[in-house]
This record gives sequence, structure tokens and C-alpha cells, in this order.
Amino acid sequence: MAAAGAANATAAWEFSAPGNDFSNGTWDFASAFTVNTTVTASGLGYYASPTNGQVASNPVALYQCADVNCDSTATLIASATVTNIYPLNGHFRFVTIDPITLNPGVGYEVAGVSNGDNYTWNDTGFATNAAVTLTSISGGTTRWQSLGTPDFLNYTNTAQIEQDGFWGPNVYLGAATGFTDVPEPATWSMLIGGVFGIGAMIRRRAKVAAVV
Repeated sequence: MAAAGAANATAAWEFSAPGNDFSNGTWDFASAFTVNTTVTASGLGYYASPTNGQVASNPVALYQCADVNCDSTATLIASATVTNIYPLNGHFRFVTIDPITLNPGVGYEVAGVSNGDNYTWNDTGFATNAAVTLTSISGGTTRWQSLGTPDFLNYTNTAQIEQDGFWGPNVYLGAATGFTDVPEPATWSMLIGGVFGIGAMIRRRAKVAAVV
């Protein structure tokens, strides 16, 4: 996959086809990573099962870790909720966030909640963005716990390591040109209100013109 930049914006990881597509409860999945060049995170995403293309209002959070391996503490730097109003981009739906600069030599973690929706693992053609290296602890790439909110997970708990990686949350790197976002509900309200306001103004002007 191409390095993340304004001209080559893409997801932090993607695959050609899911190896498994399954749900058995609500899980908080998390993956830690580093970047080998300075890149911009412009979106947070969640896996949308190809069986129905749906997500389930999945909360996603991005953390900056206190250490490269993300095995101690972390600070929340971005969060969003992914819903079906956001278009598909590969196997994920993404929500734009205020751009965040990710720097080499720093550990990051993205966590997201399945809300009973499908997740995937053992995926065909899985690859990371060229700018990204997944942090591997004991051979695994993903941690999980049964929880309904995104939460920074401690890597010292090796019982939470999955050898193949469970995929739910994702990060979009580079300018948000590889996916088309839509307005948040509050923005829709302002847009609709503006349209009605313009319509009312036109009607008032038409009445004034008719009287004259």
C-alpha cells in the first residue's frame, strides 16, 4: 500500500477479502502501531461486514501512548462514532476528524467497539499502509476485551493477544480525499434551516414585488 500523504491517502490497513465474518457479543478491539514518517490522521473508521455493509454506531478512539509499545498508559487524542451515513471505503466506513499529526518514534493505539456487529480475522491479502508498523506483542497484533466503550488496553495482559488480528477499528492517513464524508446531524439541521430561510426570503420578496 502507498505511503500516506496528500496524494496517496489511504487506510492504515486493509485486505482483499475477510477470512472470517462473525459476531458473538460486544467487544472492544484495539491495535497499536507506530509510523515511520510524519503523517496526518484525518479519519477514524470501523469494519463494515460485506454480508450487509452495515456498522452499528461503532465508537472509535485514537490514543497516543506514553511509550512506543503502548504497554503503560495513553492519552485520548480523537474519537468518533461510525454510522451507516458514512460511505464505504474498502471494508471500512470512515468519519473525518480534525487532522492530527502522527510522528515517528511514538506509539499510537486505535480502539473500537463492535456493538454486537461482525468482526473479521485471518483476512486474505491483509496489508498495512507503507507508513505504518503494527506493534506486535507475543506475535499478536490485536487485543480485545468484553466492553461497550473504547478503552486503552494494557499490553501486559498477554491473554488479550490474538495471533492473527481481529479487525474492527481503523485510522485513515493522509488528506481525507480517499473517502467522501457527509455532514454530521447538527450540520444537516443548519443546512436544512438555511434552505427554509432562503425559501422564506424569496417568498417575501415575491409578495413585495406583487404589491408594487
